Order: sequence, then structure tokens, then C-alpha cells
Amino acid sequence: MNTELGLSCPSCGAPQHTGDRFCEQCGARLDEDPLEPANCRACGAPADAIGEDGYCSVCGVRERPGDTRIELDLVIAAAVSDQGRVHRRNEDSFHLEVSEEGDVAVVVCDGISSASAGNVAARDAAHAAGRILAQAVADPTRDAESAILDAIKAANEAVDLVEWTTRTKRVDPSCTLVSALRRGPEILIGWVGDSRAYWFDALESRKLTVDDSFAEEGIAKGLLTREQAAKSPFMHSITHWVGPDSPERPPRLIWLRPERPGRLLLCTDGLWNYAPGAEQLGRLVDALPAGAAPAAVARALADTANDRGGHDNITVAVVNIDPSVSLRSM
Repeated sequence: MNTELGLSCPSCGAPQHTGDRFCEQCGARLDEDPLEPANCRACGAPADAIGEDGYCSVCGVRERPGDTRIELDLVIAAAVSDQGRVHRRNEDSFHLEVSEEGDVAVVVCDGISSASAGNVAARDAAHAAGRILAQAVADPTRDAESAILDAIKAANEAVDLVEWTTRTKRVDPSCTLVSALRRGPEILIGWVGDSRAYWFDALESRKLTVDDSFAEEGIAKGLLTREQAAKSPFMHSITHWVGPDSPERPPRLIWLRPERPGRLLLCTDGLWNYAPGAEQLGRLVDALPAGAAPAAVARALADTANDRGGHDNITVAVVNIDPSVSLRSM
């Protein structure tokens, strides 16, 4: 057994034993040339897919050497994923698609830090689910509920296939997932875990999802008040997730049919930790300039989370919705 500590992991920075081939903390290869250009952190595309401007030619996400943030701006929808100020790598991921008609598919995943290769699980889950939802965006005849369920099933299958060489912890790779499919005036949300979806308009701030967590179960059973749950050590102990060892039960779904223009927001707990109530998060959104673009909103919220400590990875996806406008008729 190697006992000499003389190296650090190029991925997460954890100390390593001389001669080790894999990082025990994150599963990264240690015997690869650290000077080799890195693959796209968002989709895993080869390094040569990333242009000098930092944009990946495969997924469109922007990143530059040394950045701790990746972002994608599709005008009516945008997403930002930030490493935060504490963690040495980002275990969140997202997938975002917008059609010419203005329909949108978005997936946000948060790799579970206590599991092996949470970053790989989140990345593979987000893009497996995203591919299914992208097909549903392109085909308006596709049933939305079956598309969301198929997307989450594909995410589970992708995480099941995460290479065993990355499984250095006792817990199988796993992640949370929240997704949304917007077609015309209707939006369907599907989720597993505690990544969340919110709706904000001129009259209300509403949390659409219910966390799959021991805290929420305690509230539902009358064992905890929401104030007690917020202080509970089980606040982030989830009861359902994407991964091979998750309890078998169907994902949750909820329909949203907005009556007024507003914003759909999906995020990981790296954001909502700092504004757990819908009203609190809504005040952060309302403080931004009127008419702020989705990319500006996502960046500002990620910045706020960092300003308040950045103790976790932060991913925010924002979609502008105006039910009175249909690009299909333009």
C-alpha cells in the first residue's frame, strides 16, 4: 500500500499517495498528463471542440481556462453553473434547449457529494435526460408526461453506466434532477431529489416542487414545522435520487399553466440554501432591473449565492415565459 503523500488531485485538489492511479475522493485519473487540454466540463466533448472564445461547439456552453463558471445564453432562456467558493470542483450540471418556436427543455442536476463520481453522474444524467426532452421539443405531438418520465429513466440508465473505475466510495454514483418541458402555454415539471423549480411573476412567487427529503416528509406527517425543518440536520437528507441504489418510486410531476408573464427558475440547493422560501428568492429576483434578460438573472443569483458564502456548487436556469406570445404563430 502506498503511504507517501506527495501529490494532489488535479481535479479536486485532494492529497494523494505517490503511485496511485485514481483519486480516492473524486475518482479522477492521476496517471494522465495534467497539461493535456481538458474536455468540456458541461458535456464531456473533446478539448478540441472548445474554441478560443471559450464556447463548446457541441453543447454551446461557454467556459474559459481557469473559469469556475460555465454558462449558456439562449436569449429567452439561460443557465449558469458556478463552482462556488468552497468546493474545488463543480458537481452540478445542466442541459438547455430552445426551439425556433420558443419551446424549451431544461434539466438541472446536482451530484451527491457523499457518492462516487457525483460530477460524472450529474453530467451524464443531465445530458441523457436533455436529449430526450430535446426530441419532445422538436416533436409537439409527443406526450409531455411520457417524455419527462422517459427523460428521467434515461438519466437513471446513464448513471448506472458510470464507469466502475470512478466508483471509489462505497455509495454508487447518484444525483438529483429537476426538469421542465415548455410547449406553448403549458409547462410540465418533473423531479427527483431536492433540486427545485420556482415560478415568479408580478403577483406571486411560488415554489413548484416538493423536496424528496426527510425534512419534507416530517412536515407532511405533522412531525416538524417548516421552521424546525429549516434547522434540522436532515434538511438535505434526500429520500429519492437518480442512481442505482435509489428507492423505487415514480418521479413527481406538476403542470404549470401561467396566466401572466413571468420567469420559470430551476436551481440546485447551492442557490436556495441562501433563500429557502419562495418569497425570499422572489425578492432577490425583484431587486434586479425590470426586464432583465434570463442570463442576467441567472448570473446575478449565482453571484448572490457566492456573496453569501458560496458553500456549495450553484446552478441556476431561467426561462422567460409570456403566455400571450406564441412564436408558433409568428
